[in-house]
Amino acid sequence: MAPRLRSRTLLLWISFLVVGIAAALALHRLYQTARQEIAAQSERVIQQERAYILDLIGAYTKEVRRSIIAELASFHVDGLSPSLRKWDDKTELVVGTFIWDAERGFIPTSPPPSRVPPPEELTRLWLDFRDWRAAHPQATHRDPSKTASFRTWVYPTLDNPLFPSPDLGYQSENLDILTHAGQIADPWAGWAGHETDPEAPWVFWYQAGPSAPVRGCFIDVKVILRHLRNQSTDTNYARFALIPASSARTPPTSHAWIESLAEIPAYFLALDSGDLLHQKESNVRLTALVAAALFSLFILGGAALTLYTRRERRDAERKITFVTQVSHELRTPLTSIRMYADLLGQPELLDQKRLKFAQTIGRESARLGALVERLLALNDLERGEKKITCKPVDLCAVIRETLEERHGSLQAAGLVVETQLPESPAIALSDYSTVKQALLNLLENAEKYAREGGRLRLQVRADSDPLLIEVADLGPGIPRAIRARLFEPFVQGGQTLTNKSPGVGLGLSIARGTLRRVGADLVLLDTEPGATFQLRLPRYAVATL
Repeated sequence: MAPRLRSRTLLLWISFLVVGIAAALALHRLYQTARQEIAAQSERVIQQERAYILDLIGAYTKEVRRSIIAELASFHVDGLSPSLRKWDDKTELVVGTFIWDAERGFIPTSPPPSRVPPPEELTRLWLDFRDWRAAHPQATHRDPSKTASFRTWVYPTLDNPLFPSPDLGYQSENLDILTHAGQIADPWAGWAGHETDPEAPWVFWYQAGPSAPVRGCFIDVKVILRHLRNQSTDTNYARFALIPASSARTPPTSHAWIESLAEIPAYFLALDSGDLLHQKESNVRLTALVAAALFSLFILGGAALTLYTRRERRDAERKITFVTQVSHELRTPLTSIRMYADLLGQPELLDQKRLKFAQTIGRESARLGALVERLLALNDLERGEKKITCKPVDLCAVIRETLEERHGSLQAAGLVVETQLPESPAIALSDYSTVKQALLNLLENAEKYAREGGRLRLQVRADSDPLLIEVADLGPGIPRAIRARLFEPFVQGGQTLTNKSPGVGLGLSIARGTLRRVGADLVLLDTEPGATFQLRLPRYAVATL
């Protein structure tokens, strides 16, 4: 019956695990699918926001470039310096103006801002352009290029749809003046942004011809950034940020999307998912955690239920086996007592046999009484109602008394007892009868299982704390498979109650239980050959008197 039950339990567990694994895989798949859908939606929203922001940046910076260059080109050559200063004073974007010509060099017309590039770097900007223009006299445009640490853009302002003539003010008159003076009229303008210094101002300049003075200004990048950052976007789905670049121009990696900006040198455009998508991700994670927790509780509950069922079934089997074994153990002495009592009643029975039968009845009665006492002791131990008072106990005296009581049975079992006792008394704080009963049980087990083993050693180790009593035999020992269960009720002699050894397997369980109630313990040491048990008892201190 038991193998069939175990097979059913195993099949149930396998089915339970299969269902659990399938459920876990399904939950994982749902979680991954939800995350993938949110990631795809986030990617779409970010790309839409990127296109919108890039269009916004492109349109705004284009207008800034167009308006600044148009203003620079519109001033009349006469009174240029005062005009530049007035323009600087009334325009928020402009934070400084200057004039440069080949003879006088760089001439500020208003106080320059901080972080302005050195004059030689600025001079290099338009000298580099003029070198290019000399090499390409027929060119009508120039692609963005790099000069030193600047990214530069240049534009022709004559016949350029981006710069209609009405928007350029006095450019036509200035060009006529330049032509009448016998100089070449070739108006170009440009702007440059520093590639590694986000706080450096942009530089704008305008030159009517190769020999004409260069007029220019500095533009505050922070004003442009403030305007762009204030543009309203739907933060429920995406967020953007304009991040300054480091000197190494290494973009940060903590954003969903990031790229450099041609229109704003030294800055990156960073994009991330918005509040709504973040909330969706949090909800998915929370749902996954709750599902995982519930699934774990389901698994743990199933395991706990299975273990509880197994324990209950094992307890039931023990009780059935216990009743069977105890019934057998009770029936045997009762049968002997009844049989010999009937024989004693025969009038023709010889005196010699009458004495023998009476002794047998007495022996079986003692056996029956011992069994009943152990059953009562087990009941008291499990209920925990019996209180034991600890007193000083001389361990050497207990051992001598116990050996004296078991002397005959030890000799009959063929055991030679060796004792190693200290010269001075070894006093423990315990209960005399509890220690003696534990020793009696160990000696009875040695007589039962280590017969003809040769020697039985009892040793008291008074130099340790707690005090130790070791009982060692040279018998067959205890199989490792059941050593962990040896002190459980109804386990005996290395086997369960199904063996043929006398007794019901309660002695060691009762001995350890009662010892622990008085602060002591009984353990099995890992020794071979034979079996070695150790009683550990608290030392009695004189200060406790």
